[in-house]
Amino acid sequence: MIWREVFNELLEQGASNASGSMYVYARIVEILKTAIEDGRMKVGDRLPTNRELAAFLKVDRSTVARAYLELAQLGLIASQVGRGTFVSALAANAGPASNILPLPSGELNWPNRFSRYAEGLSSSINKLPQLASGDDYISFAGGIPSQDSYPSDDFQKIVLDLLGGGRGASMFDYSPFAGEPDLRQAVTAHLALRGIAVRDQELLILSGSQQGIDLVANLLINPGDHVLVEEPTYFWAISNFKARQAQLVGCALDDEGINLAAVEAHLIRYQPKFIYVMPNSQNPTGITMSLARRRGLLALARKYQTPILEDDFSGDLVYSGEPLPSLRTLAAEVAGGENIVIYQGTFSKALCPGIRLGWLVGPQEVIDRLSFAKRTSDLATNSMVQVILTEFLQKGLYQEHLNRVNRTYGQRRDAILAALAKEFKALPEVSWTVPTGGLFIWLTLPKGTSNRDLLEFAVAEKVVFSPGDLCFLESESSSLNYLRLCFIQNAEPQIAEGIKRLAQALTKYLAHLAEDRLANSHRQRRNEHVLI
Repeated sequence: MIWREVFNELLEQGASNASGSMYVYARIVEILKTAIEDGRMKVGDRLPTNRELAAFLKVDRSTVARAYLELAQLGLIASQVGRGTFVSALAANAGPASNILPLPSGELNWPNRFSRYAEGLSSSINKLPQLASGDDYISFAGGIPSQDSYPSDDFQKIVLDLLGGGRGASMFDYSPFAGEPDLRQAVTAHLALRGIAVRDQELLILSGSQQGIDLVANLLINPGDHVLVEEPTYFWAISNFKARQAQLVGCALDDEGINLAAVEAHLIRYQPKFIYVMPNSQNPTGITMSLARRRGLLALARKYQTPILEDDFSGDLVYSGEPLPSLRTLAAEVAGGENIVIYQGTFSKALCPGIRLGWLVGPQEVIDRLSFAKRTSDLATNSMVQVILTEFLQKGLYQEHLNRVNRTYGQRRDAILAALAKEFKALPEVSWTVPTGGLFIWLTLPKGTSNRDLLEFAVAEKVVFSPGDLCFLESESSSLNYLRLCFIQNAEPQIAEGIKRLAQALTKYLAHLAEDRLANSHRQRRNEHVLI
């Protein structure tokens, strides 16, 4: 295999005798990068697994894992669960000669045409694992409701009534760019029930809350600007901001939410363009920001005149305790204070992902510009879905639906917490968050473990999850011992079975990890004996 020839150089130097894992990690990156640039390794060439390369070089697997993560960030390699790790197609643009030249086959070299924005997407593309799927797999990896909760019958009746009543034309015309007037009124009424007062000129209907992140990023971020975020945070927000060449600054979380001391220090040092937070059932941790932290964050935002993008993607999903007021609501306690908050939410998480409808609330001067920016890529939000959802809201069906799914999802949250307590009781180093709502639980593995390596064992047990390192600003070894579990997708029996499989996978992985470390220790002792 070509990779053996490439890494023989490092083996001959005595990788296991090198002065610390940093040396080996850096040399792995350097050797493979050089091999790709000089053509010895080509696009599509398969690389060894972490375990294979670690055994070949006689080093710890965490050293290889760290090198692979950096190579993936550089766009040189990509991993697909169940298939392996390969030299990435993006590596075709990695060579020293970057002039726009045709490929030997005569085909256009697209990577040489990509914009800086597209280049900014490369590290995100390579971090995403290709997860195995099938009827025999149990998945905790997504972030969507379960199909058995979709209000399909209600939607079907609404559509038939609209068409039968001669109102079908409104479903097929362009809608106003800011959203159907009746839907805007229905959304305003829904937000009022949650204590969020909105004037008509402050509201914009979105094609899902992801569009809100994109629009705000377009409006506020110039290349090099700093953006303050929770860490860990939402993967697609990280990807969006980085693709616009923003400099992201992370603030750690605890059980009450974002660390305010870190926020103030970063506001002083970096003067960020805005702060991006998810106060309710945060993605990925499930943590809900306490009332004191919310007030403290707003006080800092006002003190340093820094706007906040409040992403309330799961604010309608609450299973225990009383919902806390939004940042926008709290900001309005100070005259004109709500102007410092841009607030957004979505119907996708509580209803069904295909709805793709959300809202964004902000100062009129911001909404005016966002409305125009929206039309440059999305002339009108889906009219058919807007008309259907309007009927759904006006008939009171959404509140009835929320009552049902909050009961169901609350039971599923309780089921996964019970399963975790049962299956992981023999592993006290494993811990997890206890969310009051939302979709996610954040699981912490023992230090020195890798969620990517665990995923290989999990796939063998027919269970998958989302690796937690996706949600950190940089992929480092310290971010590898986390996973995100979505608990609303599966019924309670599947949840129990899935967590049982995950515990079995972790037990087998830890046993293999212990064997590897023992073998490395024996090799090191033998080498020391030879040197003596």
